[in-house]
Amino acid sequence: STTTTSRNGTQSTTTTKSTKASLMLGGTCAYKRTLNGLIFDVVSTAADGSAIYKARGVDEYIYHDPDCDGAGNVTAARWVFDNSKPSSTATKDLDGDGKCNYHARIDSSLAGTSRPP
Repeated sequence: STTTTSRNGTQSTTTTKSTKASLMLGGTCAYKRTLNGLIFDVVSTAADGSAIYKARGVDEYIYHDPDCDGAGNVTAARWVFDNSKPSSTATKDLDGDGKCNYHARIDSSLAGTSRPP
């Protein structure tokens, strides 16, 4: 964004550039190879403070889910790669499907972080 301020006939311009990092997906299995090259940007923050990423131009997401089916018998919290939009207010089962159904995951208790491990 650019801000221009005028004081006593003097003009000052300040430019601020967003520093949010993006992620590029690569190394998927042959079955999901069409997803390689997707670029994900931070679009929101989950209730636990973790970043929620969305792919540019398609509905694909990366997010941290402490309990993917919401049942409470958690074997591991995880970063999830999914085509279901996650809630930014839910504390478990962020996609609300009652299942652990997604493209891929990496088990991680690193909640409240800005990016997957």
